[in-house]
Amino acid sequence: AAALRAASPAPPLRTAAAAEPAAAPAWAAGTAQPAGGRRRLTQAAAALHAAAGMLRREPAMASAARSLAARAEDLAGGRFTMALFGAFSAGKSSFANALLGEEVLPVSPHPATAAVGRILAPEGSFAHGTAAITMKRAEDFWEDILHSFSVLQLPPPQRESWTAAVAKLQTGGLHPSSLPHAGFLRAAAAGWEESGPLLGTERKVSLEEYRALVADEKRACFVQSTDLYYDSPLTRSGIVLVDTPGADSLHARHTGVTFGYMKNADAICFVTYYNHAFSKADRSLLAQLGRIKDSFALDKMFFIINASDLASDEAELESVRQHVAQNLRAGGLTSPRIYSVSSLLALEGKSRGVREAYEASGFGSFEAALSEFAGEELPRLSLAAARDSLSSVRLRAEEWQRLALMEADQREEGMKQFRQRREAADLRLAALVQEDRPLRDLRREGAELLYHVRQRIAFSFGRSFQESFHPSILREEAGNLKDIFIACGRELERSILRELEQELWATTLRLESAGRRFVTQAAAAAAAELSVPEQELQLLENPDERWPAPVKLDCVLAPMDWAGLWSRFKSPRHFFEGPGRAEIRSAAEPWFKEAVGAAAEAQEQPLLTFYADAAAAALSLAADRLREELSEREAAMSELLKGGDSAQHWGEIAGELRLQEQAFDDLVDSHL
Repeated sequence: AAALRAASPAPPLRTAAAAEPAAAPAWAAGTAQPAGGRRRLTQAAAALHAAAGMLRREPAMASAARSLAARAEDLAGGRFTMALFGAFSAGKSSFANALLGEEVLPVSPHPATAAVGRILAPEGSFAHGTAAITMKRAEDFWEDILHSFSVLQLPPPQRESWTAAVAKLQTGGLHPSSLPHAGFLRAAAAGWEESGPLLGTERKVSLEEYRALVADEKRACFVQSTDLYYDSPLTRSGIVLVDTPGADSLHARHTGVTFGYMKNADAICFVTYYNHAFSKADRSLLAQLGRIKDSFALDKMFFIINASDLASDEAELESVRQHVAQNLRAGGLTSPRIYSVSSLLALEGKSRGVREAYEASGFGSFEAALSEFAGEELPRLSLAAARDSLSSVRLRAEEWQRLALMEADQREEGMKQFRQRREAADLRLAALVQEDRPLRDLRREGAELLYHVRQRIAFSFGRSFQESFHPSILREEAGNLKDIFIACGRELERSILRELEQELWATTLRLESAGRRFVTQAAAAAAAELSVPEQELQLLENPDERWPAPVKLDCVLAPMDWAGLWSRFKSPRHFFEGPGRAEIRSAAEPWFKEAVGAAAEAQEQPLLTFYADAAAAALSLAADRLREELSEREAAMSELLKGGDSAQHWGEIAGELRLQEQAFDDLVDSHL
């Protein structure tokens, strides 16, 4: 690796917006391949738009036209979001630079930086090399200040004097996990005069200013999010790269933000550094990925061992892979896709055109896998769902054609029977909206899910206690043992609270899945009673429609009196080698069970009510769509009674839709 770097010529310098976008060498253009999947989805969207345009002229196909048009819009979105997760020191920035093929991001952002950063293709008024900076709102920033003071066991400051309080801050006796909060407060105080007036604003900046902003802790800590518009083979292919805050950042309390990217990103890359052990925060993040992996339609997770060029040989590298795999399995990730890469060599290879460096980096296998996923696996799902919708519409047209070919007296009898059923149908659909069985089933399943949350948290208490009261922290030479003991207790509280929140966020996915299942079952039962063909359900429901999600979870644990337990602590040796730890753990366990039970119970009814309301809204929407389908059926049958060329007309429509289906099949067969 060193020889390759030494032999490489110096990279060309680029100025921000003025430089021409770099073109990746053919052998290093793996991440450009998702553009193929994007093109197929765009072609599929055009076919659906064409079919929808044809059907808009038919009153009996109005809902079908809207359904196809909605699917077309979904397919034509054109973006593929890849979220990066990992500790701040894992090399996410260098990994992102290797993906981009240029040194775009500063490679050592400070751990106190907790903004979400996106990198995407230029669009609208944002040219190559410009960035949109969104500053925190004043109230959100103040909440961050209060939270950090609380973590540091300090009384809440006054708004007009918090910087003076920070100047007096002492870090002795703090738990190591609290130190980023001290760093955040000092950075915020140092940058307050410059950045305080900018809170709540949005502005456009140059690439140079963007780099200076994200690399300067005292400015970056005021930033909510950044969007960098940068033209590269990666962004040109439709990929939006999202750099999430470090797993161990001071904003780990914002579990909902992290969860949202886990849930909604098209792909997830978890980056760990070659010679770094997995931190507690890393394991927590991996556990959350393990909790929600089964809710994904595809395995969208990639695990990256960065800086693999530090390995002395292949055997050493393999031992690191095994270590990473073991930690992933402990988090419930049993079949992970692991890639060992050197971001440094990949960047040198791409930016300087040195093929040997790129091939030595190991980046090729990762980019090939990413291309396969983004360009083949993911589009396959969307194309299959779109084709099913098209088939459903074609079957409806063929049904109208069959009815038109019947004898006139048969059509009249069918219309008579249909109108006789309409009154009963209206009653059935009104009952569907009021149906409480799906909501009862959802509440029952939700209560069971939340019971298991409490059980899993209870099982984890011993591990959390051991990690928080660790011999590397609670030791004789550390200073004020009482303060450190209390700090360990507070860290235990924060650990339990984070785990509870993560469990509850994961449960929201299970509640949504259960709600969708119960609503679908109820709608299918109503459709069967109304003699609505089974294939029509493809048009009545859209699995891509997102249910609402809670904005945040307000979990609060009743604090434990750790100062009161201090009297039972005799010495670190008695605690770790004698019975001390077991005694204090036994004393803390009743508090733990009561506090977690109360916190979970406080969230249970709001969550169950939230998803019961969402299910009720989905039932109402299903009833409206069934009602519209019946009205369209009646309109079609009325037209068929007039005779004329109805059979030929519907036959021509069915024929056009068959051609569109064939185009879909050709699109799929030729590329997937």
